Amino acid sequence: MQKFGLCLISLSCLGLTQLCAPAIASRHQPTPTAEPASEASESVQRLAEMFSVEIQSTLNACWNQGKVDLAAGAAQSGAVTCGNGTTDNTVTYSDYVNTVSDILAASGLVGFRTVIASNPRINPQMISTFLSDPQGTAILRQTVQTAITQSQLLPAEATQSNAILTEQVMERLVPSLQNPTVLDGLLGSEEQYTQVVSNFCTAPGMSVSEAKAIVPDLSSIQLYAICIHESGVTDEALQMMQ
Repeated sequence: MQKFGLCLISLSCLGLTQLCAPAIASRHQPTPTAEPASEASESVQRLAEMFSVEIQSTLNACWNQGKVDLAAGAAQSGAVTCGNGTTDNTVTYSDYVNTVSDILAASGLVGFRTVIASNPRINPQMISTFLSDPQGTAILRQTVQTAITQSQLLPAEATQSNAILTEQVMERLVPSLQNPTVLDGLLGSEEQYTQVVSNFCTAPGMSVSEAKAIVPDLSSIQLYAICIHESGVTDEALQMMQ
């Protein structure tokens, strides 16, 4: 069971987060040379072109100033603090944490969903059972932590910042994965999926609140999950891991 959990979680969280990282960072930033497959990835390029300018700006906060230092907390103005000690007053700490955590959690959930769809021997109940064991939750936490480290979204060796973001992602992932029905409804109905792709995932995009006005029954994580699924990143990750 432990080997199954390690393999499944590595594919859905670690593999997918690594693929999504270049797009999350910025369409304008060079892809790390350590990930040549991602650099040439058409799906990552599609994902990088999704979302509104505001969401892109949030994801790009402090990118050229040492990246976001979550451990430093919010500045007095509420803005994020950068790794070099400066602040980015265009992005609030809460917006950054929520946006990045939602996208990473969505990446993991879509990954799990992709694995289940490709392997009839795996089902949501198995994942729920695995995470009902403290050891299973610990494995998930460690894998998410590793994924964040390798994604280079935070300053190098920023262990405290990594821990903060890991817990935020865990708070989103674990309840969702412990509920066997969540993955089935992750991408909404066919109509909702089409509406999100057309309005939220296609430039110029819109804010999460604007998208929720169109599809009020979907969460922010579901909105991002639909974009990630539509980009083809998860299918590419599955092919790379096979």
